[in-house]
Amino acid sequence: MGQGEDRSILSARRPARERLGASRAAGRPPADSTWARPEVQSIRRQAAMSQDKTDSTLSESTWGVPFRQPGRAEKRPYLLVLSGPQFGQIFMLEPGREMLIGRREGAEILIRDDGVSRRHASILAEGGGARIRDLGSQNGTFVDGVRVGDCRLEDGNRIHMGVHSTLKFCFSDELEAEYQRKLAEGALHEPLTGLYNRRHFMERLAAELAACQRHGRPVSLLLIDIDHFKRVNDAHGHLAGDEALKMIAHVMEGALRKEDVLARYGGEEFVVLARETPLPGGKALGERIRKAVERSRLDWQGHDLSLTVSIGVTVSVGVTRFEPGLTDRQVIEAADRALYRAKQAGRNCVVAEGETPSPEPAG
Repeated sequence: MGQGEDRSILSARRPARERLGASRAAGRPPADSTWARPEVQSIRRQAAMSQDKTDSTLSESTWGVPFRQPGRAEKRPYLLVLSGPQFGQIFMLEPGREMLIGRREGAEILIRDDGVSRRHASILAEGGGARIRDLGSQNGTFVDGVRVGDCRLEDGNRIHMGVHSTLKFCFSDELEAEYQRKLAEGALHEPLTGLYNRRHFMERLAAELAACQRHGRPVSLLLIDIDHFKRVNDAHGHLAGDEALKMIAHVMEGALRKEDVLARYGGEEFVVLARETPLPGGKALGERIRKAVERSRLDWQGHDLSLTVSIGVTVSVGVTRFEPGLTDRQVIEAADRALYRAKQAGRNCVVAEGETPSPEPAG
């Protein structure tokens, strides 16, 4: 084989990229390429221009579309309770309709505050504000600290009435109102069971005892403790304990009246404020709760999903009544003493203040 043949073979073996680079350096296209043909170059130029145009269009469609503001939500008039037993509650006002504010049942805006009259005031939302009229209330209606008889309200005005209650007049859309409601729920309720928390309960108790002192109305307090709750945690874990707490909260809610106040007092303790209820009625309510919990069962799945364990939980209940002159702390201490006697009597029973407990018969 001659040297010329060797060179041609070596040239053919060079990578196509090297041959293309050498041809471009020499100012000519590769002999075996269609790249140099004029019609091909024209097609490629048109394709490149079309690609540039497409890229430009994509760029404009991606970044050039103006931001669209969402439609403005309709703002509606509300009253938001800032302080008092109903802290966080929201009352929606109906424009053009005069609504009653008061303590009596049937009031469109029911305020459970001892210092609020049964027919305390009325409010009429109109235009961009509202008008509030005092209806001859005993303790008066105050707007931003000034006692009023008939007053125009603007967005943000604060209304004080009764002993503890302050309301804010505001215009909000549904999103803002829902946000306020969730904030209130977080402040009033404890997250595991969804019941009222201890702080809110103590505020409600103070307000209710003040009303009892003034009007001579009966009220009972029930302190409830889950029996042997530690055994549930030890045997099945804290997640099972959490489920047991939620179950018992749900069962107790079903045994109570609408006007009763149920809260988680701490740990495995719950407390009930039974309004307008003398001591015998409080004990009967305790028995209803005890029996409802005794009948309930919690099916808890373990690691093996084919196996379940049934957890039966009972409660002990101590019941006391309010006596004039007692503080809220003294009332709770009396209920705690009754609860202690229920525990000493064998648990799963209800003991009222001042009575001798007897164990619940088996079966």
